[in-house]
Order: sequence, then C-alpha cells, then structure tokens
Amino acid sequence: MSYLVLARKWRPQIFEELVGQEHVTRTLQNAITTERLAHAFLFTGPRGVGKTSAARILAKAVNCLQGLTPRPCNQCDNCKEIANSNSIDVLEIDGASNTGVDNVRELRENVKYLPGTSRYKIYIIDEVHMLSTSAFNALLKTLEEPPPHVIFIFATTEPHKIPLTILSRCQRFDFKRIPLTLIFEKLKEIATAEGVKIGDDTLMLIAREAEGSMRDAQSLLDQAVSYGGEEVKAVDVLALLGIADRKVLFDLSAAIIRGDVKRCLYFVDELYKLGYDLGQFCKDLLNHFRNLLVVKIEGGESPILNVPEYEVKDLLEQVAGVGFEDLHRWFQILLKGEELMVRTPFPKVVLEMTLVEMARLKSLLPLEEILSRVERLESVLSQGVEGAEGILLGPVEEEGKEGGQIKEENVHYTSPVQEKAGELGKEALGRWEDFLKFLRGENPILASFLNQGHPLRLDDSLMEIGFAKGSFALDRVSEPNTLKSLEEASLRYFKNEGKVRITPIDPIGEAKGNQGNLAQDGETDLARHLKKEALDNPIVKEAVDIFKGRIVGVKIKEGS
Repeated sequence: MSYLVLARKWRPQIFEELVGQEHVTRTLQNAITTERLAHAFLFTGPRGVGKTSAARILAKAVNCLQGLTPRPCNQCDNCKEIANSNSIDVLEIDGASNTGVDNVRELRENVKYLPGTSRYKIYIIDEVHMLSTSAFNALLKTLEEPPPHVIFIFATTEPHKIPLTILSRCQRFDFKRIPLTLIFEKLKEIATAEGVKIGDDTLMLIAREAEGSMRDAQSLLDQAVSYGGEEVKAVDVLALLGIADRKVLFDLSAAIIRGDVKRCLYFVDELYKLGYDLGQFCKDLLNHFRNLLVVKIEGGESPILNVPEYEVKDLLEQVAGVGFEDLHRWFQILLKGEELMVRTPFPKVVLEMTLVEMARLKSLLPLEEILSRVERLESVLSQGVEGAEGILLGPVEEEGKEGGQIKEENVHYTSPVQEKAGELGKEALGRWEDFLKFLRGENPILASFLNQGHPLRLDDSLMEIGFAKGSFALDRVSEPNTLKSLEEASLRYFKNEGKVRITPIDPIGEAKGNQGNLAQDGETDLARHLKKEALDNPIVKEAVDIFKGRIVGVKIKEGS
C-alpha cells in the first residue's frame, strides 16, 4: 500500500476537527440543524486553512444516510465515498483547468438531473477565481436559481478576482490564518500519534515557518520526519529548511544595537558560507525587529506577538535600553534593504551594507524628550536669560568660512573660578574631564550644567565645584534632586564615598566697586561675564543643538 502523507492522513473529517475556524463551523452547523442551507457558498482565505476540507465535511453532513446532521458519521457509504473523492453526487472541479464557457454549459446541463444515492448533488469548484469572464456570466442564472437538489460550494484564495454578480449570489465565509499556538498543538498531537520524537522548540520552528497554514505545517513535519527519522532535532529542521537559528537573530540584533559593525559582517559571511538563503534570513530578521517593536509598544503580553513564552523574556531584555525611534529606523532601513535584495544579483553585498548602515546609525532622542526640552526653552526664554536681553540665532555655516564660528572677541573673561581651577594638578584636571565625558553619556543635561562650573578640589574625599554667584547653573545644580543625581554619578564613576560640594564664587572677585570701569575694548568685566554666562547657558546650548543654529550676538539689558 502506498504511503499517505500526513496532510491527507490527518485531514479533518468533522467540523470539530477544523482548527482555528470556529466562526465558520458554528454557522454551518447551525444552518444544518435549523435546515437553513443556502444554495451557494463561497469559502475564501489563505492556502491550507481548511476551505476544501470544510466543503467536503459540509457535503457529508447534508448527504449522510443518518439524515441532515452537523456531525457526519463517517461510517455510511455516502460519507466514505465523499471522503475518498469517488462519490457520483459530489463533484470536485478544478477551476484552473475548467475555465471555459463550454465547461460551464456542460455543468448547467448536468444540474438538471437528480442525485443518484444522495440527498443533494454538490458541486465543489476549487480556485473558482480562475474561471473566465464568459464562464462566470454563463453561470449566473443557474447560480441564482439552481434546482432544489443542487448546492454549489466555491473555494478561492483570491476573492477580489470574482465578479460582484457572483459574490452577491453566495453566502461568503472568510477563513482566517491559523494561530501559531493552535498549529503547534496540532503538530504535537500528530507527532505523538505517529511515534515521532521531536522537541517543542523544533515543533514551534516548523509552526512558525508555516505562516498560518495547517497544510504547510503538516507537509513540513512530514519532510522533517523523512530527513531526521524517528527523532527529529532542531538542527535538522534548520538545515532542511535553510533558515537561521533564533539565536543568530538575537545575536545579530544585539550587535546592531551595540554598533558592532565587524560582528554584523561576520554573521553574514558565516550564513553565506553555510549556504543559507540570505533573502529568507532578511525576512526572518525583519520579523524579529517587528517583534521587538511590538514588545516595546505593548509589552510581552501583546496578543499579536506570535512567539513562544521563552522568547518573550529575551525580547524584553533586548529592548530594555533601546528607544522606539531607533527600532523603527532600523526596521525601515532593513525593509528597504530587503526590497533591494529581491532585485539585485548581489544579495550578500546588499545585506552587508544594510547591516553596516543599521549598526552605525546614531541614536535619536525620543520625541517626548525633545518636546520637553523645547517647552523648558520657551519657559526660560519667556522670562529672559539672566543678564542678557536677547540671544540671536543664525544658520549654521561650515567651519573655516567667515561667520561660521561664534565670535567671542568681546566675551572672553577669566573668572576667579577658572583661576582657582588652574591651581589643580594636571592629573586632577584629567580626571575631571574624564568624569564629564562619562556624565555626558549618562546624563547629558547634568553634564551641560557642570560645564559652567570648574573643579576647585578633586580627591578621594571631596569633589568641590565652583559656580559663579547668581548663575542659572548654580541654581540648578544646587537643587536637591540634581545634587543627588550628581552624587550618584560620582559614586558610580570614582567608586568611592567622596562627598560633592557646590561652592558659589563672586564672578568679579574683589572688584565689586569697579563694575563701571571699562577695559581696553570698551566693555566692563560684568558685561563680559554676563555674555559668557548667556553663551554657556545650557538652555541656549540646547536651543542651538535642537534648531541646528549658531549664536551671532548677545545683547545686554540696560542696568544689568
């Protein structure tokens, strides 16, 4: 006896065995129970989700010798003949090979005759969208008013190609893609019944590759069993299907997040040497970044996240330190790369350059943070920057060109703070600069404030920072929350329990009574200090950075 493939051996024989189509089976069972059967049905949906199987079960249900029943017996002669596709009253027609008007005319002639041994004569036309326009037109009248003993069941994967005149004469049922978990459970049931040893991870891999089609999943399982024998391992399925392990996807995405370009190129080269389909790998990577985006937006409990539970934890860990904007940009770059790979004869090169672009992409600030900065900027500017009437912003020009740099010939000023900072040794100043670099990576806003101050003392027991009296930076750094953040950052960097002290210093030293004295350039020391403080103000720097501008001048309020 010839071998029967799993997809045929495990074909559903009753409505309850149809997986993931409860909305269809319940309606059909109720119609049979209440004897409200339509004369024409249209089953639409993706491949391998049960359209033809549902048509056969419906045919058995209305022709079972036990009478109209929502659960055919599968034991009587009619049920057996329909299941074996040799019933003279249930005709399965391939729409792709019977497209002409002559075929439909022959059908119209045959519908007049009563069924031989069954209650209804049933015509199942698969891929009905392949019929020609003239064939559809010839079928219209018969389809609208067929003899009472005839039922038409049409099946198609492309309902948009069927004329509206045909659609309006049928009861339409849309079959859905089968959820990943249901395919996995069915495959596990089949593997147990067939005596095949296969792990849950491997079954999940096959179920995911089927993309919602039960028939495809069963065919892949059949192929895997033929390859691996009674015990199927994940490595066998990966080699058989030419797909990459999920660990490779996680490792590659981690390399992209770290900006490790060399690692990205290494992965592509290894996959190429092993003979993997790079186009399929790119699609898998796209789906992986889609899952990362879903987890970032909705968390691990999202109903649209079709991944096993053990992967959800890994996804959550990977997106913990990544912003939505960066994930979305990576996805868009990868999507463009995948589209280009389809058209180019050099898919390896395209994939390499796509991953290089992703890995070298600089992080974006979240939109909420930018809006928050702009709001703070508006608030400060509405009150006026202390000591300055206005700060003029101009467009950025290239360095080296006239006007491309901030003209500071009238704002140079050395305060006593800087003079005291000069008393520190080179080693201490170096440690201070290294600490500022560290802080820019952790807390750029706090680092911008510290740029306005200068180290007065820096050792294991104390870090003393001086700020000009009355300056905006002094007020902000002296706030309890800001000071606490600074102390925590100092502890993380210097690895000691040293204290942090903020010291206000008179910006004009002892010469308070000489504020009106003019320097050689005609400007008072106070005016110089106010200009420098305005230029060094973190809000001003943020404005320049946000709007990509440059400072062209500073105006001093009268009486300041």
